[in-house]
Amino acid sequence: MAPQLHTMEQVREYLTYAFPSQRFEAIIPSRHGWICRPELTTEETAQGHGLGLSNYAVHRETGIVTVHASLDPVTIGEMYDQAISTGQPVQGAQIYPPLTRTIIQRAHETATTIRYLVRTESLSRPPEPSTEFQLTIDKNSLNYHPADTIAAATTSWVDWKRSQIGTWPDQGTFEE
Repeated sequence: MAPQLHTMEQVREYLTYAFPSQRFEAIIPSRHGWICRPELTTEETAQGHGLGLSNYAVHRETGIVTVHASLDPVTIGEMYDQAISTGQPVQGAQIYPPLTRTIIQRAHETATTIRYLVRTESLSRPPEPSTEFQLTIDKNSLNYHPADTIAAATTSWVDWKRSQIGTWPDQGTFEE
């Protein structure tokens, strides 16, 4: 069931659930959604992280969150509403709810490489076909093969997980 996102408080609660580590400084209504800007800490602002800061659009009826360019939020809202009103694709990439679940299982390890069996499952409706492949990661350089976007995301997740647990993970699951 789609969430009810008719008030700013409902949107703020929804975003807190979807992105628990992120706060939003601006939530601006548009005809078909809400345009939101992440709130930066003083340190992030001092480091220049505000330059090129993305906007998020939250669809009022579906709850789908898309990420958009760093234009003025009002401009993003106008573009978002125009696309939806005319049946055109929204010019942002969906980031919530996740579209893919990736499951990894360690297959083989040497002193210099690690290989994982990787399976992706579609969470979209209608679902996309699942994929399976072997991912080989060079432990020193983090170069990986095959060189595609799924392998890049998986390598990034594996390296993040390794930094969390102190060793290469045996298995895991993540969604994006």
